[in-house]
Amino acid sequence: MAQIKAVIFDYGGVISTEQVRSEVEAMLALLQVEESQFYRWYYYYRPGYDLGSTGEEYWQQVLPACGVEYTPELAAKLIAHDVRSWTRINPGVLQWAAGLKRNGYRLGIISNMVKEVLDYMRANFTWLGQDLFTSQVYSCHWRVIKPDPRIYRISLQELGLEPEECLFVDDLEANIAAARKLGFKVFHYQGATAFAELQSYFALCAD
Repeated sequence: MAQIKAVIFDYGGVISTEQVRSEVEAMLALLQVEESQFYRWYYYYRPGYDLGSTGEEYWQQVLPACGVEYTPELAAKLIAHDVRSWTRINPGVLQWAAGLKRNGYRLGIISNMVKEVLDYMRANFTWLGQDLFTSQVYSCHWRVIKPDPRIYRISLQELGLEPEECLFVDDLEANIAAARKLGFKVFHYQGATAFAELQSYFALCAD
């Protein structure tokens, strides 16, 4: 079995926490719609947003689908809450990643990411501009989203590694399945005990 040389992280729900509930509630208060209706359209149109469309274009689709009139002012408020909902960092994961880096492992990020969140991250997260992550592959830049195999191959090319030399960590089963099919070692990051389980799994794989 090939030795692990790199750990590649999803961003949302792994490096960051799950979506911040107070920001979701703020969006629901602005829209005055049921949460199930909101999320139906929030995620239905999300792939196009992840592929590089603007926040304005995204909310021009979501709002009418929810039965809400689009205005630029409303869209701006929703974009601000949406960005904040995805930018609370999981410090334990980031500290663990830094330890891996010090121990000689290469690190990567593969994330379905909208431009506004990425712009916020680059402006506010100093660790992102340092040399912690050798490869950072964001869907809005490359115009390809997980679980498309191409996005994983971009990361491999940047890291200069084969799939079996990499552990890929994600919170969505479809993304995990795609990576596994390509030959990655994988960890499905779920629930309150996920971080401890990830550390234990990595220790087993690294032996």
